[in-house]
Amino acid sequence: MIADPVAPTIVTRAALHDMISLYLDALVAHDPSRLPLTPDCRFTENGVAIPLGEALWHTIDRLDSYRVDYIDTDAGEAASHVAFVENDLAGLMALRLKVVEGRIAEIETVIHRGAPMALSMPPVDPIWFEAEAPETRLTRAQLAEETENYLRAVSSSDGSKVKFNPNSALRLENGTLMALGPNDTWPHPLKPIEDQDSWFAAVRSTLGMPPGEQLDTGVYGFITSYDNARFPLIDVKRQVVFGVWNFRRRGDVKGVTLNGKYYPHMERTQFPNENLLGQAFKFRDGGITRVQGVFLNANVYRAGTGWDAPR
Repeated sequence: MIADPVAPTIVTRAALHDMISLYLDALVAHDPSRLPLTPDCRFTENGVAIPLGEALWHTIDRLDSYRVDYIDTDAGEAASHVAFVENDLAGLMALRLKVVEGRIAEIETVIHRGAPMALSMPPVDPIWFEAEAPETRLTRAQLAEETENYLRAVSSSDGSKVKFNPNSALRLENGTLMALGPNDTWPHPLKPIEDQDSWFAAVRSTLGMPPGEQLDTGVYGFITSYDNARFPLIDVKRQVVFGVWNFRRRGDVKGVTLNGKYYPHMERTQFPNENLLGQAFKFRDGGITRVQGVFLNANVYRAGTGWDAPR
């Protein structure tokens, strides 16, 4: 029997993990020629298509120890959150690779430069790598829908639109703890809040609330819509989703009142702009139990993700 020459290559979890390592090693070596690429491989940094080998490829110094990989063998997708150092400044990167027959066809990166927590990240939470019981798993379509429900909930300050795990729900964004459920403890030191009248103090006061109720407070009310949502990586076995999208800010939501105290929103929320996010979600028993992401803050209004229009 003659083998089918176009039969798809079997992609393993280990192979996709190794592809992330290969990419990161080449990045630190400033040498994209080390990578196996498809002829039409496309590369973006912070939503802009540029030649592979430019931007962070020129300026990165080294990687730091923090790295969390997400794998989807069915789609041939691999993603990671990685700490790095560039020009002696710490940063965090969200990386997505699309692998086709052993070659990289798509490279998408979201870079948060000057991340103050990047070199003092908490230990990697092992829950990201744990398989969920088959009888509790959502399907690929359900995982995508429930993840988008999170975007709907955040952009409308309505926690009833999304299902969180009732026992544990944590969110880590750009290395900062932004949500902590009432049954959770955080083993890592929190950065002190210097200004007790700031928005950061408002968020700190909500830690320990059920995450849906935290959204209901309006503490994220400056996020007024979302767009360009994609969920290219869905690991059904581990109930993990990696997505990319834009959170938009109209710029006219000035602050929030919590427990009778008014907190002004950050200056960078007070003009029309958007965030570009590369974020991962972990589900347990059908509800979100972990959210972890890297985002480019206060980007140009309606800049998009770089993957929205037809190529």
